[in-house]
Amino acid sequence: MTHAMALQVELDPQPAFEAALREVSQALGGAMTCLHLHDSEHQTLQLVASHGLGPVWRRAWSRLSLAGATPPALAQASGQSQELRDDQAPRGLGGVISSPVKGAELTVGTLSALWPRSARQADYLECADFLETAGSLLGLSIEHAGLVAEMVDNLAQVSRLQRQAEEKNRELAELNAKLAELSITDDLTGLANRRYFLQRLEEEIRRFRRLGQPMCLVMADLDHFKEVNDRLGHQAGDEALTEFAAHLREGVREVDLVGRYGGEEFALALLDCDLAAGMKVAEKLRGTLRAKTLRPPFDQLGGISVSMGVAQLAPEMESRQLIALADRALYRAKDLGRDRVEGLGS
Repeated sequence: MTHAMALQVELDPQPAFEAALREVSQALGGAMTCLHLHDSEHQTLQLVASHGLGPVWRRAWSRLSLAGATPPALAQASGQSQELRDDQAPRGLGGVISSPVKGAELTVGTLSALWPRSARQADYLECADFLETAGSLLGLSIEHAGLVAEMVDNLAQVSRLQRQAEEKNRELAELNAKLAELSITDDLTGLANRRYFLQRLEEEIRRFRRLGQPMCLVMADLDHFKEVNDRLGHQAGDEALTEFAAHLREGVREVDLVGRYGGEEFALALLDCDLAAGMKVAEKLRGTLRAKTLRPPFDQLGGISVSMGVAQLAPEMESRQLIALADRALYRAKDLGRDRVEGLGS
């Protein structure tokens, strides 16, 4: 029997180990089982196969130091079965038995059975003898096949490859997150780009209809922006755009939406906000912009001003109608002399 098992182990060790553990688990009434092999070079026990073992225990017992006090380490060091029951068992378990896996000349590893705390004590009493017998059969087969060093080396290589794969997956996840952010963000200002802003606007309009809360859209356009570029240069123009973007972001709540609509035009969706409140928010933003930009190089132009149009969403409105209404209010602010806020209801 040992020769036949050794032949099976030698031909294809992993399925043979898993089949053996499955049989042991069934014989012990469904206990979780695992097999460790001794890595003499690193003085550790390597988990090579398991049956029913949860991911937490697989991670915790994937590599055990022989200097530790875990049941497999103690069984390997002493050559005798180790039993922990009830309060002595690791947290979350009702009992653990680890038995040495012995060949003819040496102990090549350990065979362990673990029972959940819900198991009856009778389920795991008097099981050490069975585990020792099963461990001896496995040990003789493994030793006969000469697989201990090979299995441990393979496991070390697999572990390295797994760590490398996990690192690559983390790098890929970070790259995907950056790509996703770039796809929805305006490069210069860091605000939502036009496509993403319109997508979020549609979502908020659906929410408005569901909850019946007020909502305003503000369209903002920097005044005489061509003069900024012509007189101060495009670098100053970019600085003006980034400064205004930061001004908008700081001047509204986190729940509000802020985006760059295109060129020197920006859009704000003020949530749970009616027209009167939206006008106040826009007026505050407009009034403080010039004061913030009365510094070089913008002091040469007397600071930067902005015109704003505010529109309140009506129940029957689509997003394009709300945008058109806010644009009309913006054009009115421009026509009336710029550096002002105008509002329109439905």
